[in-house]
Amino acid sequence: MNSSTSLEIVPSQPGAPLINDHIVNYIMVMLCFMILTFSLPSIVLNIFNVYIFLNTKLDSVTVCFISLALTDLSAMLLLSNNAVFSIIVAFGVGWGKNLPIYTYVLSFGFSLSMDSSSATTTYIAVQRGLCVAFPFLMRHAFNKNRSLVICGSIFLVMLCFSLPRFTAFKLKTISDPVDNTSTIVVFENLDSWDAFDSFYTMFVKTALVFIEYGTMIVCTVAITIGMRSSSKLKQKSTSLSDQPQSHKNSKDKDEEKHRSCKDSNANGEDQLQKKKDSREALVVKQSLIVVLIHVIFTTPRIFAYLYQVVEPRYKLGGQFHNLFFVFFTAINVTDSINAFVNFFVYLKFNSKFRNYFLSTIYKRKAIG
Repeated sequence: MNSSTSLEIVPSQPGAPLINDHIVNYIMVMLCFMILTFSLPSIVLNIFNVYIFLNTKLDSVTVCFISLALTDLSAMLLLSNNAVFSIIVAFGVGWGKNLPIYTYVLSFGFSLSMDSSSATTTYIAVQRGLCVAFPFLMRHAFNKNRSLVICGSIFLVMLCFSLPRFTAFKLKTISDPVDNTSTIVVFENLDSWDAFDSFYTMFVKTALVFIEYGTMIVCTVAITIGMRSSSKLKQKSTSLSDQPQSHKNSKDKDEEKHRSCKDSNANGEDQLQKKKDSREALVVKQSLIVVLIHVIFTTPRIFAYLYQVVEPRYKLGGQFHNLFFVFFTAINVTDSINAFVNFFVYLKFNSKFRNYFLSTIYKRKAIG
């Protein structure tokens, strides 16, 4: 018999767990099926996002959405894989006893993707917030190449933060002389693991996330206020131009007729400008909703990591080990929903995205 089994991660701290192991299995199966309900379609939808944006006009905002779609795509691939592994383990399939270790290793890639996604969304919020608050100063501050560099730098920075923690342990196979089987065990390098894991939890998952969260909220408020102010100014300007002018003498009427030809030519330019302003407003709304959705679905993760900082038992191998797994699996459900809904935001507010999808992928007549 030469099968391979795995050593399960068990709480190393004394005390009874908050949730019974059998109850945890049922909850994990339910949550994993919920994850797959959204993560599998999210994989397809984010492939559509990348493909469609690459085939439309590339600008600063489009580059950001491509980067966001790529990070969401990689996160959903890893999350779906881990959900399937967790379901297999929960049902007690014999050949799947090594899967918890593989799930644990793949979770590093998932965390990297989610960190990059959150940072990219923050950049989208900052970019749109500055453009709305200072439209003339920031008109040419953001372009395609700069956004490409920034999005690439975001991923590299997050990778540098994750690598020390990812390389602080090693996998090793040991043999069991009783039944001639081998067991995969995680050997943690205790001299470096605790320091790297504490840094990752305190800085990346707590301090940095709070900074991103606060930045997104501030920019969201700035975008909302800027859009309302712009709308009020346009309404006021329209109402003033539509007011009837009385008591005109013959000379004024002649001058008005003389200007009518010039005004008719200007009307065409005004219509084009109104369409351009309308498209820009939709771009801002699109970015605003993407950021708002991310803020809403990121909130549970922030509180979870904050609780992990103040409660030492709430961690992998701690007394609250089962609660840790259940709660973060539930948070992964919100992550999958977040990656799922962005496609429909683009479909609603981005006319180029919608037209390309309808005419090329969905094979229907595009609607302007």
